[in-house]
Parts: sequence; structure tokens; C-alpha cells
Amino acid sequence: MEGVALTSESGPTMQETPLSANVEEYLEWIYRLSREQAEVTTTDLARSLKVSPASVTGMVKRLAERGLIIHERYHGITLSEEGRVVALRTIRRHGLLERLLVDVLGMPWHSVDELAGKLEHHITPEVEERLRNLLGHPTTCPHGQPIDWDLPAGDVRLGTLVPGDEVLISRISDETPEFLTYVAELGMVPGARLEVASRAPFNGPLLVRVNNQEYALGDEVCAKVWVVPSAAVS
Repeated sequence: MEGVALTSESGPTMQETPLSANVEEYLEWIYRLSREQAEVTTTDLARSLKVSPASVTGMVKRLAERGLIIHERYHGITLSEEGRVVALRTIRRHGLLERLLVDVLGMPWHSVDELAGKLEHHITPEVEERLRNLLGHPTTCPHGQPIDWDLPAGDVRLGTLVPGDEVLISRISDETPEFLTYVAELGMVPGARLEVASRAPFNGPLLVRVNNQEYALGDEVCAKVWVVPSAAVS
């Protein structure tokens, strides 16, 4: 059985026993999905990781045997405390790497998720700490996703709003190049102010205003854009 790094949530310890990149990737996605929805299923993981359902079933069984997740048949997947520590560590390193690639190396924000996903599994505790210091201890990645995701979040999906609401965009949960390019073209980036103008009848598209421009957004887009509610907008 591969060892588990029992790190504190505030940062890594001096010694870590590495898990495989594949194991870390699964734990990371289980945590990410758990923050977006009530239950994480094998179907969700297969879709997010772009692998076959059979591959997910086999890995989930191994992760449960290793004590990294809790999974009962016909029930959702949850992380054990050990699995949660690994997931948060991996997410933290992913966010720091994205910040390095965008803020220091000048790479476009829509192209860094995949590269950071490859590099995050090879970062040592010392490199992680140096990255954090170099970058000035950032709290989010370039897409607004929390770097230390165990902290409380107060944002909601854009699709939950009603006409008249004024919000600030907090994060984009879909980091694929196509989606990030699309929302950037609309000016819908973290920190942008957005006003909900109206919604088409029968739960139709949401009409929003961004930078004095109006756009009709479907449910898929509204589910992937997270905002700070109007009460929090100064």
C-alpha cells in the first residue's frame, strides 16, 4: 500500500510519502466535485477525468482499500481524512502552479490548467513553500478557484440569481480552454461586475449585463460561473 502524507491543512510537513499521480488526481477530483454538488458518483469521476467507467470502478475500489475514500454500493464517494489531506495538498499546488504560469511566465489563463495538472504531482514541500512566498501567498488561482479550498466559501452559481441581482464574478469552475476562452470574450472573469437583467420564460436563458453589454446565457454556462451575492457587493 502506498503511503499517505499526513500533512496539516495549513501546509506540508517536512516528510511526505508520495502517492502516484493517478491516485492524487482521483482524490483531487473527488474533492472538487464534492464542493460543486451534493454527491460524487463514479459517473461524475469518469466524465471529469475523461476515463472509462470501468477504470473508475477499479480505482475507486483500490482507493477504498487504501483507506483514502469511503464508498458503499449505490452511495456517493467521500474522502477519508487522509484522502482529504492529499486532495487539498494537490489542489493547493495546482493553484500555485497556475499562478506561476500566468502571473510570472505570462501564459494565457485558458492554457495553464492541463500543464499545472501534470506538474502538480512533482512538487516537493520545499518548492511549494517557495512558490507560495514568491507569489505573495495568493488565495485563488487565475480562474478564481480557492488555493486553500478547506476555507469557507460564500459564492453561489450564477444560475441561482434573479433579475435585478448585481454580483461580482468569483470563480469559473470549468477550466477547459474552450470554456475559459468563451467567458473571457464576454468579459466574465473573476472580479468582473455582472447584473442580471431578465430570464426568458419557462426557465429560459438568463440575460446578463457585463461591461455595458448584454448576453443571453444558457444553463450550462450559468452552472459553471460562480458569483458573490449582491449583498456582498460594495
